[in-house]
This record gives sequence, C-alpha cells and structure tokens, in this order.
Amino acid sequence: MKRYLIFLSLIIISCSTPHNNDFSGVWKYVSGSYTSDDSTTKSTSDEIKSIKIFSGNYYSLVTQMVSSDNFFAHSGLYNLEGDSYTESFKMHKNPEMIGKSEIFTYQMKNNQLIISNEFMQEVWERIE
Repeated sequence: MKRYLIFLSLIIISCSTPHNNDFSGVWKYVSGSYTSDDSTTKSTSDEIKSIKIFSGNYYSLVTQMVSSDNFFAHSGLYNLEGDSYTESFKMHKNPEMIGKSEIFTYQMKNNQLIISNEFMQEVWERIE
C-alpha cells in the first residue's frame, strides 16, 4: 500500500507540473531580425533592451527601445507543443491584443532560446 501511495504521489506531481522544459527563469534579449510589411528586414541588438521571465505557465516581457525611449510590455500564459511556442496575452500595452495569441517555433541551443515566426527571429539568453 505504501508503494502504491508513493507511486500515486509521483504521478500527481508530474501531472501538475505545468511544463517540463528549460524555459523557467529570466532571459535577456540578445538579438533579433524583423521583417516589416514592405518586406524589408531589420536586425537589432544594442538598440533593444528586453527581459522575459517564465514561471509555471506564465511569462512576462518588458522591452525598451533605447534610441526612441519607448517601452513595450505584455504578459500572460504560454504553452509548448512539440517545437511550437504560444504566448496568450492577458495584459498588453496594446489593449486590442488582450485575449489574442502569437505562435512561434522555438529551439534551445546551449544557454539560448531562439523563437521565430514568418516575421521575426529572436535570440534570448538565460541570465537566471
């Protein structure tokens, strides 16, 4: 009976863990490449300062555009399925985005997270 309870406890704990991945923690923005509506591509690194935090099912992002002193922020739930990563916005600087989602593909390489879709690719590095 004791073994059964231990086994059952392990199953419950493993099922209640939101994500079994290496996303949890604090990540800083390293670089990105973005394609605009007119098909021009812009790469950035030093002009964007950004932090993304993952904990449980939640994420939060704060970004500062250094050259224009603009801020962007959003937060919500994230989900992983295969190599697909989805952010579901619960809070967003742009109120029209609340309740919407964005889907990316992702790769983990060493201490870096690379997320991309048809319009962008970003590289993030774990700092904590």
